[in-house]
Amino acid sequence: MGGYAGQILYIDLSSGRIEKKPLDMNFARKYIGGLGFGTQIYLDLIKDNPEFDALSENNPFVLMTGPLTGLKMDGVARWAVGTKSPLTGFWGDANVGGYFGARLKFAGYDGIVITGKAEKPSYIFINDDVVEIRDAQKYWGKDIYETTDELSADLKSESAKPGQVVCIGPAGEQLITFASIINNKRHAAGRTGMGAVWGSKNLKAIYASGSGNIEISDPDKLKVLKEELKTVYEESIFIDAIHASGTPAHLDVGIISGDIPIKNWQMTEWEDIDDIGPGSIEDKIFAGHKTCYGCSVACKKDAEVKDGPYKMDKGPSPEYETVGTFGTMCLNKNIESIAKANDICNRYGIDTITCGATIAFAIDCFENGLINETDTEGIKLTWGNSEAIVEMCEKIAKKEGFGALLAEGSAKAALKIGKNASDFLTTVKGLEAPMHDPRNAHGYGLAYGISPRGACHEASLDFPVEGGSMYIPEIEELAVDIEEMSSDGKAILNVACQDYGMFFSSCAIFCNLGATPLNATQALSMVNYVTGFDYTLEEIINIGKRVWYLKRGLTNFFGARAKDDMLPKRLMTEMKDGPTEGSVPDMEKMLSEFYELRGFNKDGVPKKEVLEGIGLTTLAGLIYNN
Repeated sequence: MGGYAGQILYIDLSSGRIEKKPLDMNFARKYIGGLGFGTQIYLDLIKDNPEFDALSENNPFVLMTGPLTGLKMDGVARWAVGTKSPLTGFWGDANVGGYFGARLKFAGYDGIVITGKAEKPSYIFINDDVVEIRDAQKYWGKDIYETTDELSADLKSESAKPGQVVCIGPAGEQLITFASIINNKRHAAGRTGMGAVWGSKNLKAIYASGSGNIEISDPDKLKVLKEELKTVYEESIFIDAIHASGTPAHLDVGIISGDIPIKNWQMTEWEDIDDIGPGSIEDKIFAGHKTCYGCSVACKKDAEVKDGPYKMDKGPSPEYETVGTFGTMCLNKNIESIAKANDICNRYGIDTITCGATIAFAIDCFENGLINETDTEGIKLTWGNSEAIVEMCEKIAKKEGFGALLAEGSAKAALKIGKNASDFLTTVKGLEAPMHDPRNAHGYGLAYGISPRGACHEASLDFPVEGGSMYIPEIEELAVDIEEMSSDGKAILNVACQDYGMFFSSCAIFCNLGATPLNATQALSMVNYVTGFDYTLEEIINIGKRVWYLKRGLTNFFGARAKDDMLPKRLMTEMKDGPTEGSVPDMEKMLSEFYELRGFNKDGVPKKEVLEGIGLTTLAGLIYNN
């Protein structure tokens, strides 16, 4: 069978036991790959001992590729990780690009399941059949860039093919609950604190090198499809934009529609937006194009600040979300300072969305008198203060002073600051919202609310579909005209975006950027030609539905209820002017309709018979205690 390496690694750090288990092809067909594999394996591991803290050794960690990972095609370089989140306490996962997934597949493994905790700092060495747990003491305390360079150099002679490193930085070692794991210095499993879980397990890094290849079941049909897609990609305005400017291209579009949160979600218009837009980025910090394995889209960029207070060496350029959190959210119009903040986050290994949004929250608290310079050790956390923003970013990364409080994330920081600090939060389920405003597209609000991992624009395909960059004519609910700034029909839209989206970006695993031009026929054909399976559209939608319920059910089992599906006050405050004037999502209406469609009870939990009806009997037993 094509597409799969045929094995999954099980590594117990406590005992040092390493097992290579053959991939059951019936299991592969049922779950496809990625978090389809990962969530079911995770559930099987915790079902007998389900009560544990996210940072305990009893919290398993899953890292999975998809059947397309490692192919030289646009938009398929992704891999995924998942576990209980130390930031939210609910199910957490992240989707990653780069090169590591391909190298793992070439070594002969579709994924890695990590359990236990090492006695001392360790890393996992993978070179084809050789898999070892090794001492990482010499790398402990070093940042992402240092670890990547030094580990790669140290192991170069041990593998015939170049290896790839995925690692944590000092933030993960210090258990900062929004720490990331990062491949090749730039490709981040950024959200929900995956890096802290590695830190709690004393796991510094994984190195993977492989000399194998990926078999394709029907290479002739795949070749014809690839030729067809050349024209599709050449005609895509979206692909042109992200190739030219990367994800910050959205700044030029988003400011027109009111999609960009400004001043911690208090504004949707800003006269200084161009100072941090694509043109300014190109003029002031652009230093080259980068990409992921086998992808010609090349939406990744390099940046360099050659002199001044924010001087930084050539490295990863800030993505749109980072420009938003450290820029528009903080009224910071200095693009060099945003690049520097991004560099700090990458080196220490922390999520730029949570970090930047937490700083914006702190500025709001400072400006409203809830905290002062005594609390912040003299740092004036005021709107647009570039120097203060960068300084606080570094303090968070180092867990120093007031930064140690903010290193807990904005939701927990608000509890400790007290008074009315919660009024300034932008979190759902403890996860800071991404930089897309549901007052502009109401379906985003529902997507944030019911997402298993918290406020997230990547938890389904609602963002690209409702935002207009993706069109799926084969699915009726995804081929309708979508009314702007309306809550009508957004529940059924979200259901369809979740079911197809789980197949597309969680299981298969397509990139939500590089694979945006694909319709369902093209995406499904690609998977079938590679794997040799004969999936129908109905079948993959049903698989996606089951995986979505599995992720949502895990979050419900970990304690989430209906109250956790609501948007915070800031996201529900009407704008008095601008593109979204007077527009607010009707969350009560959308949630009511969504709960009915999904078979939820009033507490926001899937009914037992619904879970059992789609084959999730074990999960139903956990949630309903039998």
